[in-house]
Formats: sequence, C-alpha cells, structure tokens
Amino acid sequence: MQYPANVRVTRLAAARQRLLQEKQLPPEKQRQQQPCQPTSDAMEVDDNLDQADESNPQSACQYVKEIYVYLRDREVSYRVSPHFMQVRHTSCHALARAHARTLEPRAHLAVHPPLPQTQRDINATMRGILIDWLVEVAEEYRLEAETLHLSVNYIDRFLSCVPVARSKLQLVGVTCMLIASKYEEIHPPAVDEFVYISDNTYKREEILHMEGTILNRLSFELSVVSAKAFLTRYIKAARMGECDATTVMLCQYLCELTLQEYSFLKYLPSEVAAAALRLALHTMRLPAWTPLLETITGFTAEKLQSCVSEMLTVFRKAETNSLQAVREKYSHAKFLCVSMLAPPAVAP
Repeated sequence: MQYPANVRVTRLAAARQRLLQEKQLPPEKQRQQQPCQPTSDAMEVDDNLDQADESNPQSACQYVKEIYVYLRDREVSYRVSPHFMQVRHTSCHALARAHARTLEPRAHLAVHPPLPQTQRDINATMRGILIDWLVEVAEEYRLEAETLHLSVNYIDRFLSCVPVARSKLQLVGVTCMLIASKYEEIHPPAVDEFVYISDNTYKREEILHMEGTILNRLSFELSVVSAKAFLTRYIKAARMGECDATTVMLCQYLCELTLQEYSFLKYLPSEVAAAALRLALHTMRLPAWTPLLETITGFTAEKLQSCVSEMLTVFRKAETNSLQAVREKYSHAKFLCVSMLAPPAVAP
C-alpha cells in the first residue's frame, strides 16, 4: 500500500501493514478480522519480543517469561504493609486483617505478611525527607537506580517490623543503602563513606551494628523485586511501538518520584511500573496502552486508572514540592531534562 506524501507513517502502523501484506488477505477479510486482530498480534509480537537478544546470554531469552512470572509472585511475598506509619489504637489482629485486604494473593502462592507495626516517633513526612536525601547520596556516589529502589524496600520492610526513634532514622537509611550497595554495585562505597556523608552523625561501629540488626530482621532476604526491574521488561515491549529515549527516562523519573510517597506502598511494584509507562506515553502523546503492553504487563487500562491518577498528582506537584532531589536529578542533560516536561492536563 502506498501512502500519500503528506501522511506521516509511524513504525507501528507500517509494521501492521507489513503483517497484513504478508498474510495476503483481501480487504474484506481484513476488515472482518480487525476486531480480534490486536490480541493475536500482541501474542505474536510477545513471542518474538526477545528474538533480537537470543545471542546475548545475559538476556536469558529461553526462560525470561518464567522469570517474570516468578517476580510477580515474589513481589507479593515481600510486599510492605501500607499501614505501618499510621498511629491508631487498633489491635494487631485488626491491623493484620486490614493488611490482608490490601494484598492480591496468587492462586498458587501462600502469602504470610508480617504483622504491621505502628511507628510512633516517625511519620510519612520524615520517611519522604530521608528518601529525598538518599537520592542525593546515590547521585554523589553514582549508584545504580536499582540500588536506590532496593534501599527504599529495605527501609520500609525494616520500619514495618521495628519501631525506630527519629534520631536513628537516618542511621537506618544509610545502613540500608550500604546493604543495597553491597548487593547491587560492583564497587560499593565503604562504610567510612557513609559515615562522612552523614556528617559524622553516626560512628562506624553504629552503622555496622545496625547492619547486623537489619539483616537479621530481614532474614537476609535481599533479593526483592522493584518497579525498576519490571520497567525494564515493559519498556522493551513499548519500544516495539513508538517509545523513544525521552519516554524511557520519563518512566524512570515517575517511578523515582513515587519512592518518596508513602501512599504508593498500597500498589505492587509491577503496577507502579506499568502506571509510569502508561502516564509517560500519555505525556509524550503516544499510544497510551496497546494490546501488546496489556499482554506483557498483565494490567488493563482500567486496572491502572487509580495508580495513574495518583501518579499524575505527584507529577504535577513535583515543581512546588519541598523535596526536590529527584526533580533536580532528572533536570540534567544526562537524564534528558525530563523533569522539566509539563505534566498532561488530564489523566489518560
């Protein structure tokens, strides 16, 4: 099919046209099959999604689908209670029932969440300030984005089971980042670096003692899944369409904005990643949610609506928020200045 000279043909539209030409179907039959075509096309592209990386052993193309099924189960196993910061005179049994209602257990996985504990000396605002500072620490030592995500997960899991005084909250934060750095980084910062970055507020021995306490409380379960892990897979599917580098960086920016927000603990990491991609595509005026993305993520547009709407609110208030570390980080050319982009007027 020849397109007029003034028509801009997208890669996605051209790919669809090639598929139709290969099938050599008459126009009448193409129109008849159009309502059910997106699902079959999405499944077909899903099967071919990893063909380009088959020669790369690190991509694990032979069992990448099984890996992400496992990660979807694991994110439920180590989900943090969204109630541990709420000070209320409620029994532990009532809190446990409230926590259980927020979970989405898999049919083949028994979920045994820890009992949510109440933090009486710290609150969600203090948690946000701590994470904002840790973003600056991660930038100072050029840590990977996954290290920051792991640090926040360790912090929340520890705070959900151990009451912490506000004077020790920064100690918990730097120690969790130390543990995450040892897990994720090739050359993690030394303990003395964290002593220095905290302005010698804590001694080396205090950090080492807290490290042992946190590791024991977490039962040495450090292999947890974050939104960053899911985002990598989702972006790969989005690149089959019109997703560009700016959209990818905007997804990462939106995910990091949610790290400071205590309210996002009620969402699974896979849901946060999918919502970030949907909102980023909408912001860049690209097709917001294709059948392929729905197949890869397992979320429909309706299922993501609540998370996307809340994320858009965070996106809008980022400019006036007192916590500016993430926004300043993504305002640099290295991150394509995506934090300077104007948020959309309405949710997708």
